[in-house]
Amino acid sequence: MDEIRDTELGEKLQVLAEPDHGPGYWDQMRLQIAAAAAERQPRAGLGRRLRAALGTPRLRIALAAAALAAVAAAAVLFGLPRAPGPESVSAAEVLKRALSAYSSGRTWQADAVMKAADWNRSAQGGYHYDVLRYHIAQSADGSYRLTQFERTRPGAADAGTSPRVKDDRAYDASTGVLRHSRPGRGLVVVKDCPLGPPDRWASPLTGVDFGATLRAMTAAGAFKLEEAVLDGRPAWTVVCSKGAGVASPAGSAQGVDWPVFKVTVDKQTWLPVRFQQVEAGILTAELRVRNARVNGPLPKQVFTLRPLKGLTTRHVDSGFRRVTLDDERAFAAVTPLVPGFVPKGYDLAYVAVAPRALTANHLFRAVHVFALQYTHGFDALTVSTRTVEDATFSAEDDPVDSYDSMWSDLVRTEARITSGAFAGTRAWIVVATQSSAPHLWAVKDGVLLTIAGGATAEELLAVADSLQVNPGAAAAD
Repeated sequence: MDEIRDTELGEKLQVLAEPDHGPGYWDQMRLQIAAAAAERQPRAGLGRRLRAALGTPRLRIALAAAALAAVAAAAVLFGLPRAPGPESVSAAEVLKRALSAYSSGRTWQADAVMKAADWNRSAQGGYHYDVLRYHIAQSADGSYRLTQFERTRPGAADAGTSPRVKDDRAYDASTGVLRHSRPGRGLVVVKDCPLGPPDRWASPLTGVDFGATLRAMTAAGAFKLEEAVLDGRPAWTVVCSKGAGVASPAGSAQGVDWPVFKVTVDKQTWLPVRFQQVEAGILTAELRVRNARVNGPLPKQVFTLRPLKGLTTRHVDSGFRRVTLDDERAFAAVTPLVPGFVPKGYDLAYVAVAPRALTANHLFRAVHVFALQYTHGFDALTVSTRTVEDATFSAEDDPVDSYDSMWSDLVRTEARITSGAFAGTRAWIVVATQSSAPHLWAVKDGVLLTIAGGATAEELLAVADSLQVNPGAAAAD
């Protein structure tokens, strides 16, 4: 199998325009799927139920991403103290502690095992999962190392030995350089990488912002706390079955088929030991995190990959040149809008400009890109503006998420920017469990504004309301 060909084909299929099925088609389809799932016995026809519930490859990607969105949020809880005295905690408190720890983390590394439903093979007898194994290391400045391992078949000659590396990526945020190595394929060195969404996915692991799931559960307010036992240890399970800001069109099956998200936390250590997503009563994704180490020293040169002997090294330039706000010459072709407000704890980490860019979801081409990234622990917030020249551009299309327009239409909320450079402009806001990151976007005079990352809907709008031209650039004019 040609992995490069398959990857390129997959990317093209994700952005392929879907045919017009007519009004009400998707609502009717959801009703039929929910009805079909409800009619089947719990243990009968699991493969057929899975195919009916999941439907499209694009949704499968979303499910895998949503499962892994909890990885870092889970890891940071390792450092929390045990609850003193009698145990008394609410679901909201569990989520709040997780987010607080996430915003104060410095380093973390862990082994991650994720399984996602593979309905393509379920027809071959039984219910199948794709199982992926990773080791990830990350620092609060945005640097990361993500190593994926090969599967080991039971009974294989190399079973029990150290797993072989399938894919290895190392990103040094201080230099903006990404190194990507695959055994037998050499090393690719990418300089001037984009800062964050919409120009690259929020998480190196799945594309989903690490705190997105917990923020969306908190915003939804539709969660409950259940007692659980996992691996013989008492635990809490936080269950959320509603998305934040979700519209329910007439005739939709919203109340029937909305995914149920579950995060299980060990009572004694506050360790989230499992994340699950369930659709139509079927487990569609599960994450387990093991061997997590938080706020400890990372291995030396963990964010650098050396070329393997005998293999070639290829160099690529992504075009996002790092600059400073004091460098007026860098802003000759852009309008450097800087927020007067950012959420508490955030500090400006990076500024970049690019002559042109294609959003990570491959939907929008633009020129004169200006981006700022603020960080707070593992949280990051990216603010960008760009001039859109694509003739097919629509101000209502979501430039950040990878999912189809139906998903964004379902979970977005509308707001009005009342002050600053984008005053009077309508904005769209998405804070949802299956979103790549909480984000806001708006368009004014052909300029696209995006704000994406660790923030609530209210904070995203407050940032948009505070945008003004950088004073240094204004003085230079």
